[in-house]
Amino acid sequence: MHELKYVYLRVICNKSKIVQKIVLPELADWLESAIDYYTIKDNSLKISNFLPKFDYYVGIKWKVGIIEDFPFEDIIAKAESPNDLNSNRRIWRKFSQIYEDSDSGFTEIGSKELFEKFEIPFHEYKNDHRLPWNSRAIRVLDSKILESLSSLVNHLPEVSNLYLYWEDYYRYGLEDKLFKVSTEEFLNEIRETGYDASVYLFPESKNWCLMNLEDLGFNIFAFNENINIKIESLSSIEYFNLTYESEIYRY
Repeated sequence: MHELKYVYLRVICNKSKIVQKIVLPELADWLESAIDYYTIKDNSLKISNFLPKFDYYVGIKWKVGIIEDFPFEDIIAKAESPNDLNSNRRIWRKFSQIYEDSDSGFTEIGSKELFEKFEIPFHEYKNDHRLPWNSRAIRVLDSKILESLSSLVNHLPEVSNLYLYWEDYYRYGLEDKLFKVSTEEFLNEIRETGYDASVYLFPESKNWCLMNLEDLGFNIFAFNENINIKIESLSSIEYFNLTYESEIYRY
């Protein structure tokens, strides 16, 4: 019989609310036994370093928006001199949405179209760093990430009995790693951490797991065949197929 322990999740930022959680430490054993950052081959980490074996793995892409009619070609990518810095600032001041903390003023654009626009070879996730992020006119759309993940989780079984394993709990001053959460609480926590926390959401059956990793730039959803979900039918989700041996970090 599980020993229940009640704790309070520390406030991540001043927007968060303190929510009572139930910690069941032994429910994390299956994840902790699979997570292995030390077995690095060919300077890379694979999904097998972060997750147990499932039947399927997919990457859930983060939606991106751009400022339409922005003069990307006029931005000096490696501005160092005062003249170059001032030149960029003059352009940025013409677009007020750059200085706002919202998705407003950024138009969603598909991944392939975005790569074609900047003549960058398309890859589902490995070439994202080559996009001109320092132009400030490209932005990950926070609201669209939440929409995609909410749509996915709400189509899964056992959503009323979910657990959140917080692998890098020490970065946030947490004393515990495992919490019982609702879908809304999970979405709130990853949003408040800027989608940079390494966390795993899963039901007690362990038939699926939704993962967010530090510095990854997309989410990983692993699941077994018996949950019978058709991801392709969820129009708000842009995804790509992965395998247990897919490389996700290179050093």
